[in-house]
Amino acid sequence: MDNRGPVIVAGMRWQVGVLRDGAENIDWTAAGDEPDWARARRHALDELHALIAAEDCCQEYRLLVDSVPAIVFPGINDDGTLDLAHVNDVLAADRYGETATT
Repeated sequence: MDNRGPVIVAGMRWQVGVLRDGAENIDWTAAGDEPDWARARRHALDELHALIAAEDCCQEYRLLVDSVPAIVFPGINDDGTLDLAHVNDVLAADRYGETATT
């Protein structure tokens, strides 16, 4: 009997990054593996929100979940703050394209 504990199999890789003004390459700032699309998407979007808040400017942000790339350009509200209202819609809630709901 093997007592080393459960075997964890990596499911879906996710990455989040930013293409800063004047840069030629994406700075991938966070990455990880999750067991399924929903968790990988959620983790990537959480990291994206944190990255946008840390950068505090409208830039080209990138996500890659499994093999699905996404580009995000946050809008700007009337008061000058970044509008993140539709950032979560950039990736479908389902791996195969159902509309995002979170």
